Amino acid sequence: MKYLHCCLVLFSRYIFSKNNSEIYTEVSYKISKFVDDHDYLMETKNNLLEKLNIICAPYPFWEDKTNAISKKPQAVLRFTLYNDLNFSKDSFYNKLYVKILCQDFVYVDNLTEDKKMFIRGFAESRGSIDTTRPLLAMDYFYNSIIEVKRARLLYDRFNVPFSVLNFNPRELQNDYVTGRRKRNTQLRFNLYWYTSNIGLLNEYKSSIMKTAYSDKIVHDFSQGCVEFFKCPELLPSKKDSFDFMLRYYANNIFGHNLNINDIKELRRELNFDSEACDKTFKRDLGLIEIIRMNTPDECACCKTTTTYTNKNTGRQAFEYHHVISLGKNHELDDENNIVKLCPTCHRSLKRGAAPKNDQLIAIERILDNRPNVRDFAEHIFDTTDKTILVEKIWESLK
Repeated sequence: MKYLHCCLVLFSRYIFSKNNSEIYTEVSYKISKFVDDHDYLMETKNNLLEKLNIICAPYPFWEDKTNAISKKPQAVLRFTLYNDLNFSKDSFYNKLYVKILCQDFVYVDNLTEDKKMFIRGFAESRGSIDTTRPLLAMDYFYNSIIEVKRARLLYDRFNVPFSVLNFNPRELQNDYVTGRRKRNTQLRFNLYWYTSNIGLLNEYKSSIMKTAYSDKIVHDFSQGCVEFFKCPELLPSKKDSFDFMLRYYANNIFGHNLNINDIKELRRELNFDSEACDKTFKRDLGLIEIIRMNTPDECACCKTTTTYTNKNTGRQAFEYHHVISLGKNHELDDENNIVKLCPTCHRSLKRGAAPKNDQLIAIERILDNRPNVRDFAEHIFDTTDKTILVEKIWESLK
C-alpha cells in the first residue's frame, strides 16, 4: 500500500524522457530567504530522500539529482520508471488513474492516514510555501485535456474541502496579458488547513512555516515523520468557485490559441473586468474574496490584528485597499495590489487625510510587510527603487 504514495507524486506530474524510455517525477525545492542555510537545505534533502524511499518500499527508486553548482541552491529528488511497456502519455495516465481508484481506502468517508499520504504526494512534492499569504502553491502541470480536471479527486475522493482550494489560471492574469511574466497556472491550498490536517514531510518546508507564520501557529507536533501545525480555523464556505474554475479552464482556455482580445473577453465573462459603461468599471469582488480568505487577519500597515468584530462572520473586520489607486486602470485591479487595512490606517491613506510624510511612511510599511505588493508595484512603475515606488504610490492616492 505504501508505495502508492509514488502514484500520486506521478499523478501530480510525470515527465517522459526524450526517447520515451523513462517516465519520471521530481520533488524539488529552492532555498528560501526565511531559512537561508545551504547546509541545512542539503541536510533536509538527504533526510527527505531517506523518508521517500522508506514510504515507497519495496520500490526505493528515489535518487538525488541535485545540481551542486546551480546558481540558486536547489534540492532535486527523482523517481524513475522504465517504460518497457511503451506507454504513451495518455495510456500511462489512464493506468495511473485506474490504479488509484481501485484502492479500497479511496472510498472511505474519513480523511484517513492513507489519504493524507496521497495528498502529500500530490501537493507537497512540488508545492511551495507562500510567505506573503498562507498558501501552499504548486504549478499545475498536465500533458493532455483529460488531466486538467484531475484535481477534482482531492474533494471527490480525498476529503479536501473545496473551500480551501484555489485554481489560478495564469492566462487570465494581468501579468500574462501584458506579457510581463508568463507564469504557470497554479493550484493552491490554504496553508493553515493543510498544515493542521495533512502536515509536512519536508523538514525544510516545516522550518519556513515556523519562521514565516510563527505568530499564527497555536502549537506544532510530530506524528512519525510528519510535522503538523495547528493554526487558526477557517470559517466554512458554501461558495464552490474551485470546481467552476476547473471546468471553465478545461472548456474555454486549455488548448485554445488565445490572443489578447480573447483573454480580455474571458476576463469580462468571469467578471474580472466588469464595466458598467465606457467611463466606469466595477471592481472585481472575486479578488476581495481571495484576499479575505487567503491573507492574515491583520493590518498590512500597522500589523494590528484587533479592530472590531464583524457580526456576519465573527472575525475581526478589515477594509480592503488598492495600494496603487485604481482610477480607470483595470490592470491595477489585481490580487497583488490589494491589502487588508484596519479602518484607521485605511482612512489615513485617503488623499489629504494625513500629512504627506505620514502617508509616505505608511506606504513604505505596506511594501515592507507585503513583498508581493512591492513586486507588483515594481512591475507597474518599472523600478526597484523603493523611494521612487513610495512617491509614485503616494501620487496615485485618491
